[in-house]
Formats: sequence, structure tokens, C-alpha cells
Amino acid sequence: MIERMDVFRALTARRTDEIVVITMSATRQWPVVSKSDLDFDFLAFGMGHAGDFALGLALARPERKTIVFKGDGGQLMSLGSLVTKGAYAPGNLLVLFLENRTYETTGGQPFSERVDFDTLARGAGIEGGGATGKGKVERIETLAAFEEALPRLLTEEGPHFVILPVENNEEVPTISHSLHSGRVRTLRKALGVD
Repeated sequence: MIERMDVFRALTARRTDEIVVITMSATRQWPVVSKSDLDFDFLAFGMGHAGDFALGLALARPERKTIVFKGDGGQLMSLGSLVTKGAYAPGNLLVLFLENRTYETTGGQPFSERVDFDTLARGAGIEGGGATGKGKVERIETLAAFEEALPRLLTEEGPHFVILPVENNEEVPTISHSLHSGRVRTLRKALGVD
């Protein structure tokens, strides 16, 4: 298992101008390592749908990599969205799938160990998707392997669906969300839309 905050720190150390969409538990820890105007906290807009929002951003802004931290519990709430990602498969989309096998946000209830996210993502058409057919589904098991893969993931044509088995042993700060409309305006300004 990889410490979730180590995943966040590793990405922050290599990030340049990528959009990062966060949701659920990640919204409480990501701001500890990043304060970019290109970060978008999706928490209040619909549990399980941050990946859908990131897909829309990736399609709207093909010149810029869009990264989403997607939780496994949230993905189970919106399995159909995998098919949409497979159908559109933008090459600039990077899904960092945080697999902790619990519904963490709602109390840490475990779900079936038989769920196979690798197979679900491949079956949805993400593997081999994209304009160049280079979409990939991969599982990365260690922090060292994730750090080694990051330069490729941030530059290579995708989409990429990267499954990261994570745990959290670090403090989870209390929620401190700004106004949703303010976050939308901040992101639009950072993207040069306003």
C-alpha cells in the first residue's frame, strides 16, 4: 500500500500547469501540499462524479493535461461514467484512482474484495482508447514505481487510468471549503476563460 499523502507530494513535486480535480477525502489533504489556482475541489457538486467533471475539462482544454484523483468508493457510485471515459478517451486525461477498498467519506465501510477495477476500466474501453489508441489501464503498487512513472504519465498521450492501492496514516485536516462559485471563478480565471 502507498501512503496517500506521499502520492500527493510526489505529484506536486513534478506538476507544472496541469489541472487537478480532487474530491471526497482528497479534498481535505490535497490543499496541504498544493495551493494552485488550477486545483478544483469538486466535493459539493456530486459524490462520485469528479471524474465526469475532469473528463469535460479534458475535452474542453485538449492542450492541457487534466488529472483527477478518483476514489474507488466514488467510482462504484458512478460505474457508467467509465464507459463515457472509454468512449471519448481524451489523450490528456489522467485518472489517479485511489483504491483503499472502503467508502471512506461515509465512515470507512468496506466493500467487496471481489471488485476488479482493472477489468472494469478495460471493459469500459479505456485501454486502447484515445485518438491514437494509446489509452492505458495500469496498476502501480509502490511509491517508487509511481515516482518513476510520473514523468511519463504527465507527458504521454493517454488517457491513463492508474490504480494506486493507498492507505492513509496521516492527519486528515478538517474541511475548510470556500464558496463553490468562488472556486469556479478561480479556475476559469486560471484557464483564461474570464
